[in-house]
Amino acid sequence: MIVHPGDLVRWNDEDLQVVAVRATYTTLRNAEMGEDLEVLNADLAERGEPATVRSTTDVLDLGVLDELPPADRKVVDVWLEELDRLSDLLEAGTKKTPAYQVTVDNVNRRLGTDYNAIKVTRQLAALDEFGVAGLLDRRRFGMADRPRSTQDPRLIEAIVSAMDGQTRASTGTADRLIWMVERDLETRYGKGAVDVPSRATVYRLMERLEAGRHTFGTARTRRTTANQPSHVFGNRTGMRPGEQVLIDTTPMEILVDCDGEQVRPDLTILLDECSRSVPGAIVTIGTRSIDLVVLLARALVPYAYRPEGVRANRRNIAQAWVGDDDLIAQRFEDARDAQQYIFPETITTDRGASYVSRHFTDACRTLGISLNLAAAYTPTQKAKIERMFRTIKNRFTQYVVSFLGESADMRGDERFPTDRLLTLEQLQELLEDWIAAIWQNRPHGSLRDPRHPKFKLSPNQMVSAYRQAVPELLIPLTADHYIALLPKKWRGIHHYGVNLDLRRYDSEALGNLRNKRSPDRRHAGQWPIHVDPYNPMIVWLQLEDEFIPLSWRSPYSNMPMADEIWRIARAQAAVRGEEAPTNDDLNEVLRRFMSTGNKSLTSRERKRAKSNMTDPLGITNQLATLSPASTDSEREIAPTSSDDSTEEAASSWPVAPPFGLTRQAEGTE
Repeated sequence: MIVHPGDLVRWNDEDLQVVAVRATYTTLRNAEMGEDLEVLNADLAERGEPATVRSTTDVLDLGVLDELPPADRKVVDVWLEELDRLSDLLEAGTKKTPAYQVTVDNVNRRLGTDYNAIKVTRQLAALDEFGVAGLLDRRRFGMADRPRSTQDPRLIEAIVSAMDGQTRASTGTADRLIWMVERDLETRYGKGAVDVPSRATVYRLMERLEAGRHTFGTARTRRTTANQPSHVFGNRTGMRPGEQVLIDTTPMEILVDCDGEQVRPDLTILLDECSRSVPGAIVTIGTRSIDLVVLLARALVPYAYRPEGVRANRRNIAQAWVGDDDLIAQRFEDARDAQQYIFPETITTDRGASYVSRHFTDACRTLGISLNLAAAYTPTQKAKIERMFRTIKNRFTQYVVSFLGESADMRGDERFPTDRLLTLEQLQELLEDWIAAIWQNRPHGSLRDPRHPKFKLSPNQMVSAYRQAVPELLIPLTADHYIALLPKKWRGIHHYGVNLDLRRYDSEALGNLRNKRSPDRRHAGQWPIHVDPYNPMIVWLQLEDEFIPLSWRSPYSNMPMADEIWRIARAQAAVRGEEAPTNDDLNEVLRRFMSTGNKSLTSRERKRAKSNMTDPLGITNQLATLSPASTDSEREIAPTSSDDSTEEAASSWPVAPPFGLTRQAEGTE
């Protein structure tokens, strides 16, 4: 609107008269105070308002007038016209009382109403406070002030206090909450001091006060809602990729096969706020500080820069879902190589023990990464990564064969055989393939063009656009840096190589290091070995700044059908279970007998044995007689006696019935 000298302008909530308009400033006058004020035209154009328009509400009322029915629009128009005429009458010097009566008479005549002069005063006040909408019956349009509660404020305070106390407690019923309110009122003010209305009225009052609190809902939702800030949510994204990176850990809703046992793994990811990229992700059985260092290694060393043993191990594992299709396998490899590299300048973590540990903080300090600790019990400071966990569950985790569901009431009763479950190594490579091939190339709803909302970018495209607008020289860490960040174990070098976790590793490069002690006296002459938790096929021996790869020397690693044979063996072991007999008791029986030998005979047993040996009817005495082919040694076993009766008995009874060997005796007859 154009303002001329003599017009009124609202400045700092006051109506001031324009005295003079100049090129750069305007002179305003306060009629009541008689003071002049000079204001820059730029400031006046930005913060000043024409006094003819009372407030912004008047401008918004233009839309309200268009939506009114004809009858209501007529009421508004009549009142506006008559109030304008009232202003003219007052300026002409007419007294207020007769002017008001003339105005209300005209309104009653035109609208067929029977208002009195007090209605004019109310309409003027409503027009000044609420604009055009104030001229209508505000109760019909839901704009009337709610009547104040007639309940005792102490009762309302007690109900609100009881609801606040349920934030961390288990969910109860409304009856329990009412009992808690009554007990609180009785304790604080005495019995009967506060009037408690009927139970139905208290229910309605609680329903109005409980809105949004989830007092009688799930405890998890109630705690989450209580942690939400009461102010406007922030929208921190970072000025460039890597400036603000979030890290967090959550249990996955699946089971994996870990050495024949069904366990639930943890998922830890890094999320870039600016581009929604996932620089790194790992799955572990319990998250330790050293696992976070491995995550940094996988994030800071792109797939193309990692040691060749890592790439070969990944191809071997990926055959389970790629098969013999070399084209599909190459597409996954290309997606891994095409993932944009992001160096995290600042990482925001929670206060978990592994995140504030010495290993993780030292690694970040060495790499030049700053750490920000989120406030305690404030997941809203990492809201984006919490939302990312839900996205991973909906788009990746729920498709795993052993998906458990979000909670116990969403869990089925299906039991999964161990041989069908994914291994931890398979889950790790599957997750990284999904991130590189699917997530990084999927348009994201938060990466919309503000001028063209239908146009969305993927995380890879967002990073590429930033790098095109603001080029950055990023030099990723090398394969040696990747190995150096891996966890270190100390082992001796034997003639066969290195024994590590029941595996033997060897290399031709060991040379004369075999059976040699390390010069490091702190570890009893053992050597440092770097281990990749997701690649058991290769480890690295550290010799000062050099890393020597050692391969797993397993006779079964290249055996035909090796994977199938070991899968069957693991399945059979799982069926037997840990309580299956191992025959250790039988082995103990054998060892006890071998160590003690035969039991020594008593004197009575010796006499009985001697008597049996001289008995002509004894079975041992018949062997020498019945076996003509017996050797000299066998004859020596037979007892000899000088007694004539014994020789006579032996000749009289060539076969001693009723004992065996009768078929040979029949053959001799």
